[in-house]
Amino acid sequence: MNVLIVDDDKLVRKGLMVLMPWKQFGLQVVGEAANGEAALQFLQNNDVQMLVTDLAMPVMSGIELMRTVRIRFPDIWLIVLTFHQDFEYIQESLRLGAIDYIVKTQLEKEKMEDVLARIMGRIAEETGKRPPASRFLPEENEKLQFQSGTGLVLLSLTPRQDSDWTRRLPVRPGDFMTEVEQDLWLWVQGDSDALSLQGEDLPERLQVEPDIVLIRLPDIEGFDRGEAVKWLREFRNRGLLYELEAGKRLYDISIVSEQENWPIVFEDDVREMHKRWSSLSWVNNDPVFNEWLTDLKLMRLPKERLESIFYSAVREWERTLSADTISGSRRIGSLLYWYEWEEWLRETRRSMIDLTNKSMYSGSIVDSILKAADLIAQDITLQTGLVEMAGTVHMSRSYFSQCFKDIIGKPFNEYVRDRRIAKAEELLGQTGIPIVMIAERTGYPNEKYFSRLFREQTGLTPSEYRQKQRGALSSKK
Repeated sequence: MNVLIVDDDKLVRKGLMVLMPWKQFGLQVVGEAANGEAALQFLQNNDVQMLVTDLAMPVMSGIELMRTVRIRFPDIWLIVLTFHQDFEYIQESLRLGAIDYIVKTQLEKEKMEDVLARIMGRIAEETGKRPPASRFLPEENEKLQFQSGTGLVLLSLTPRQDSDWTRRLPVRPGDFMTEVEQDLWLWVQGDSDALSLQGEDLPERLQVEPDIVLIRLPDIEGFDRGEAVKWLREFRNRGLLYELEAGKRLYDISIVSEQENWPIVFEDDVREMHKRWSSLSWVNNDPVFNEWLTDLKLMRLPKERLESIFYSAVREWERTLSADTISGSRRIGSLLYWYEWEEWLRETRRSMIDLTNKSMYSGSIVDSILKAADLIAQDITLQTGLVEMAGTVHMSRSYFSQCFKDIIGKPFNEYVRDRRIAKAEELLGQTGIPIVMIAERTGYPNEKYFSRLFREQTGLTPSEYRQKQRGALSSKK
């Protein structure tokens, strides 16, 4: 694939071009552009299959560029390159068709090979193109219906180097077998009686293949082959993520039941889930944690939506608790199945409980302080002072002040200031909103006071900070 990189920071463009192992994944950077308009001109005259674009750029933003590319070049894969893990921007980019996103600040924590492997894996999931070596599926037979009532799906939990290993299985004349996509096979036997026996014996036969999971489809009869393959591709991206259990190798899943009960999720539902998990009200509350965990699983969000929620939520947790890192031992990008997500959330929750309970306050006191911190985080324009907030959570001023500092790690007023400055940094780096409006949106109606405070905390004026993030300083051009 030919790749175009779009970012108004020349150092970012050159860094990505030189440091990312493009060739290792069959990719080649054929061009670069400093803004959306320049990118569109390049696309008009060059063959490009993948576009990696920043969100905040002068002349034409990344969001505007994506909207245009979706119409004029609908076959191009879109990758978002962003400085901040901002939930709203990530959701908008996914809605516009982005296949994945790269957070610049995360590149130091993640191997660049892992980033490209994840992106190429998602492209493979989306295309679902059958490998040419799939010898069991003639094109003209795709519209034929299955006559057997049961099928088998074989899923490899780890990438397989031996692509022909299925040749060792007892595939008979009249059987249908195809590699639906990488590491996912569908096998339907022509003899339904033999299939039921094979279905029982197969797990034992595959003891030498411990990374293979088997899924029986008891009601595949009557489905078109192409229809079944399409359903399986979609089910892998969302359904299997939630169905698989640690250590379990054999499953029975009904296609009809899955289709009938598939949840309909709206953008407002995703935003509400993000709002829930970005708060800390679940940390010391077992019923709430378990209820929200169940609700999240029932939504069956695609992996990239889960990641966007929790990348952003982790940032909120770390800001609230003044911690450098509080997430589990595994990176979010490495979580493939729901049981891994659940284990990660439980591990992260234990870390957060340890952080908030280090001062040995009672659970009710911790909950009150976390509620106060959440109220500020949810609306940083809130002008509630220490005295008013103490009253909101039914605590005396002095006791609230001491508890807040012990549990959150900084005084109340300092916490409010830091949250506002952090939000201002995001707005300056990701949008073209005038500074006077950014001051108002971060709780500072007085622009001069906001600019002075911002410089005290960051060493730069708001304008200088925006220029630095956009690569507009002459030293970066």
